[in-house]
Amino acid sequence: MKKKFLVLLLGLLCMLCLPVLTSCGGDEPAAEAYPELADVEVPENAEEASYDGFSAKYDADQWVFDSSLNNFSIYDIDDVMEGSASTSNVNVIVNGPYEGPLDEDDLADLLEQLDAMNVSGFEIVDSKLMNFAGEPLIYYEAETRLTDDLIDLMIESGSITEEQIEALGGREALMEMPAATQMGINAIVDGQSISVTGTYNDDKDHVLDAMKVLIKTGAVS
Repeated sequence: MKKKFLVLLLGLLCMLCLPVLTSCGGDEPAAEAYPELADVEVPENAEEASYDGFSAKYDADQWVFDSSLNNFSIYDIDDVMEGSASTSNVNVIVNGPYEGPLDEDDLADLLEQLDAMNVSGFEIVDSKLMNFAGEPLIYYEAETRLTDDLIDLMIESGSITEEQIEALGGREALMEMPAATQMGINAIVDGQSISVTGTYNDDKDHVLDAMKVLIKTGAVS
């Protein structure tokens, strides 16, 4: 359990740091005007998982589902079997109702809110609108390193307690963890804004494909 908590910690932080979209978009943009995010085929062996109103499919030969940390998560099955200390994983949260497609104003608002938060340890290194299966979405890449600011944010959000921090070796032990490289996607599914965060080691495309399958098969109830 300790290792599982550690490998997901930075992924959860990424979702906490990124402001959410829970309003409505502007004029409908043409998704084709944005760079294309290549489509992905849903694997024949895909299994469906559900948590907290979100359901989606994942490749059961490559990923394992888990919700023990109170969120929708899939872990790279090879990393899990090897007991890796840096397991590739994908997390999903549902932000709330959202009317209209995403546009440039939404991207600008997200980046502005993030800058206003002034939280150390989290940096967006790339962000853009992309076209996925004819729908616009927000794609970003980030680097996350645990800092006092981020640990305080997790405590305030209820994602971790002081007792859990001590059980993991204290703040200094957490802040010695290596930085995580991540991708994030904000998309609209069934009229709801969702955030999908992928944390990866070396195989970025492997994680991105899993994220796209979740979005393509996702449903919010």
